[in-house]
Amino acid sequence: MNRGERARADILDAAERLIAERGIQVPLRDIAVAAGQRNNSAVNYHFRNRQDLIDAIVRRRLEPMERERAEMLDALDGDTDDVRTWLRIMVLPFTQVGSPYYARFLQAASMHLHADVDESQGSVWRKVLERLALAIPTDDRHARARRVSAIATTMFALLAERERLAHEGANAGSPEEIVAMLAAALTAPMPADVASAGASSG
Repeated sequence: MNRGERARADILDAAERLIAERGIQVPLRDIAVAAGQRNNSAVNYHFRNRQDLIDAIVRRRLEPMERERAEMLDALDGDTDDVRTWLRIMVLPFTQVGSPYYARFLQAASMHLHADVDESQGSVWRKVLERLALAIPTDDRHARARRVSAIATTMFALLAERERLAHEGANAGSPEEIVAMLAAALTAPMPADVASAGASSG
């Protein structure tokens, strides 16, 4: 890694941390200082603007997670409709990303990700969401879509909270606890009014 590549990597690390800790509007000059850059405009040298910086952070973390999810898919023994299997493929790569700030960064930057946070996570992620929807025990496709959308949002919040607790030295729980909580939400019985509405509109 040459000097320019090292400076760029240091800026990405600093930006991820400061956005996670202080929010999306943290001054770019503060990021430059935290990255050890003497020039306060160093961020603008390496990145066109704040959005370009955010996109670069996401790309750097996304690529290894996409590979890990693809490997987890390939390792599946046949077809499965087990909710926890699909949730593990969603959750576990986030816990192996090699950053103690990325989940909180995503939470802080969610309004600045391209499309929405679900669609910005890559093609394997979308495939997993589709299979997860089919594993939900209901024939109401609208209810399935609502639950999958809610579960993705909830997952990011739970991962960010786990990250925060770990940073504070508190008991953060295990990734399997997050999987269990999400599975319980996805498979909870449908209220009678939702089930009947789904039947009448099907």
